[in-house]
Amino acid sequence: MSSPTGVLGDLHRVLLSTEEIHARVSAMAGQIEKDYAGRLITVVALMDGALFFVADLLRQIDLPIRLVTLGASSYHGGTHSSGEVRLNWPSGVSFQEQHVLLLDDILDTGLTLAALHERLRQEAPASLRTGVLLRKNRPRAQECPVDYCGFEIGDEFVVGYGMDYQGRFRNLPCIGILRP
Repeated sequence: MSSPTGVLGDLHRVLLSTEEIHARVSAMAGQIEKDYAGRLITVVALMDGALFFVADLLRQIDLPIRLVTLGASSYHGGTHSSGEVRLNWPSGVSFQEQHVLLLDDILDTGLTLAALHERLRQEAPASLRTGVLLRKNRPRAQECPVDYCGFEIGDEFVVGYGMDYQGRFRNLPCIGILRP
């Protein structure tokens, strides 16, 4: 069984260190807390990739939070988007008149976030904002507004801090690029 240090050996390079990630997530939490002051936030988090980001972010926000997790994907095990977004929408959950914050790990093609943003908008929330830890600098198949962004990165496939390749590497404390 590999330790996280052993798994680090599978990386071509570390893109963002643990310290850089934690500092930026803390700054994002401060901005979100300021923007939502005095309100209940309904956080819609995309799982599984955003797990670490969402957990670290929400623990630093001193406001009432209602958390709803969704499954959505367009990768289906590969390193490139399939172009087909699969959503696992929760039954019996209303977003009407809620202050909704949609959180995801990465904005890549824009397909997943745009589909979820549109679906949430149809629920008539009081407000709807979007936050991502990473935004790839690349052309998008579909545009989606992003109100909170941790880091702008190049168009590379990344793993770690919740993001995976075929179910592996989520446990890395940093974000890196795999060896070819």
